[in-house]
Amino acid sequence: MILRHSKGKTTASIGIRPRDLSNDRGSEIWEGERLGVERAPKALGFDDAFDIHLVNQYSEKSLAGARSVYWNIGLYPDWDQKILGWISKGTLKNRGIPLTHALKDSRPILHEMRKVKSAEEIEMMRRSANIASQGHIRAMAMSRPGHYEYQVAAELEREFKRLGAQTVSYSSIVAGGANACTLHYHTNEMKLKSGELLLIDAGAEFEGYASDITRTFPINGKFSKAQKEVYEIVLESQLAALAACKAGVKFFKPHEEAAKSLSSGLKKLGFFKSASAQSVFKKGLWKKYMPHGTSHWLGIDVHDLGRYQRLDQPKEPVPLPAGSVITIEPGLYFRKDDSSVPTRYRGIGIRIEDDVHITAKGPDVLTEACPKSVDAIEAACGPKL
Repeated sequence: MILRHSKGKTTASIGIRPRDLSNDRGSEIWEGERLGVERAPKALGFDDAFDIHLVNQYSEKSLAGARSVYWNIGLYPDWDQKILGWISKGTLKNRGIPLTHALKDSRPILHEMRKVKSAEEIEMMRRSANIASQGHIRAMAMSRPGHYEYQVAAELEREFKRLGAQTVSYSSIVAGGANACTLHYHTNEMKLKSGELLLIDAGAEFEGYASDITRTFPINGKFSKAQKEVYEIVLESQLAALAACKAGVKFFKPHEEAAKSLSSGLKKLGFFKSASAQSVFKKGLWKKYMPHGTSHWLGIDVHDLGRYQRLDQPKEPVPLPAGSVITIEPGLYFRKDDSSVPTRYRGIGIRIEDDVHITAKGPDVLTEACPKSVDAIEAACGPKL
């Protein structure tokens, strides 16, 4: 794709394969119908299209006279050299503009642009979030002791597809029991057991936009006393983080609020008996049981692009812009072999994650259809035979 800006007007061109009805491998007969150069502009919303095989000639002509050329420098070294060659044959050299000044990295600009979504993009993400929510609800209803993690994953992803998702946003994490204490667990092969929890971290991709939800629920449909105690601590921290989601707030503010809440909750559960909740927070003692962050950008990628710290002040967090979407996902993970954990909590891993559209008025939770209170979770699980 080539974007050109001149005299206040921007035009977009796309390189595309031409129509090919021959019997050769790689033709439409083997791979399916192509738009072709003639139909591509109208179908894809570009100003014009060109034969991708003529990219050298087309690009050299397009870049002639350009004062600046923006490109993902370093990502494709061979193309860096091609672009420098195209520029050098144009008028930049004649104008006395050094090639190193003419070729600029496009990523800092594009990454920041991706943070703020249009109204249309937000609606796509809301649709993606609703699809993912229904998938999680389906998983809650069908999971039961004796099923395998992969069976739950299959049912969850089937629901995504049934509701219109093209694919998953990332490999689904379906972690029963102590497997939930492995943050990026992907084996998904253990048999589910009564009395344990099931953590599912899974999202759908709809029209190119990702969702990202985590829910943790009892496999037999009913939280035990210890599970409920931990769950409500995590939920309280998640609600505290959500309350901090507002345009203009510094990016790490929701994480800070979640950590403060978790510190108090851990103290309540009997951890850190000799330290105050404030001390647990300030010293970062809570990090042993929640070693990850609370948020990341969400959009075209599940971990979408964009800076978290200011470019001019690297230690200073960026403010949350209105129109951006982030995740809010605190958790607590108590490994079975951790002697610092009271016995009744060992092997419990809980994370609760929602997708949040940032507005000037506060959080717009795109995944609100997915149950997360104790009562709502148990109702969604239903009776287990």
